[in-house]
Amino acid sequence: MKLISLNVALKIDNSKEIGKFIKSQNPDFVAYQEIMRPLEKKVFKIYRSQEDINKIAKFPYKFFGPKWIASKFMKNGKLHMDFGGLVEQGNEIMSKFPIISATNEHFYQHYSDCLDSTNWTNEDEPRSVVIAEIEVKGKKLQILNLHGTWSKDKMGGERALSQCKYILKAAKRKNIPTIIVGDFNLLPETKGIRLIGKEFRSLITELGIKSTRPKFDDGTDKGENVIDYVFVNDKIKVKDFRVIDTKISDHLPLILDFEII
Repeated sequence: MKLISLNVALKIDNSKEIGKFIKSQNPDFVAYQEIMRPLEKKVFKIYRSQEDINKIAKFPYKFFGPKWIASKFMKNGKLHMDFGGLVEQGNEIMSKFPIISATNEHFYQHYSDCLDSTNWTNEDEPRSVVIAEIEVKGKKLQILNLHGTWSKDKMGGERALSQCKYILKAAKRKNIPTIIVGDFNLLPETKGIRLIGKEFRSLITELGIKSTRPKFDDGTDKGENVIDYVFVNDKIKVKDFRVIDTKISDHLPLILDFEII
């Protein structure tokens, strides 16, 4: 089976390109981060990624977990970003196999209206993890998909360490084949990533991946670093793992070929 994890990028009009890429790869599962769900028809096209990607790369089963809701961002009392209408941003898991159960769990802040982004670099935004249990030909598979707390230096600090402790505990609730994926917003040498790596195999670390992002500098973030990960437990047999060099997003697709043991 094949799983793809990808942060689709909030600020890039790339839904068509991502949809075509996912369709061409023909995965069994996809984990999207930073995907936008429009709640009104007037939402601008660039912020309709969930709707537009799913028109091209269709799956029979899906679960979307919103992190926040907003119609615009204000910064120091001035308009900073206009979505054109009400939208939700979140994480989504797509599957060719039935999703038996799924939850959306906030590990930092709560689902809320993110109107004021004045102190975003210090306060960040609500963050959550989608946890789905999937039935695959009589076997159970658990996938955790998250978009981690932000810090400019990607070292995270106590907030990010708390995030990783939560993810690790959640992943171990059930003793079944488990895959943890997502944009952790953390470098490999951070305490949180090393903590998870003690109990789950970090395929990024094992393969010595040097970057999960293309080269860019948008004034907030810089690319060419490792902040996206795939972790697996001992009930997942890894057949192949690779990071695809492409410009379809400000993150690179992580692709895992695997079997359930």
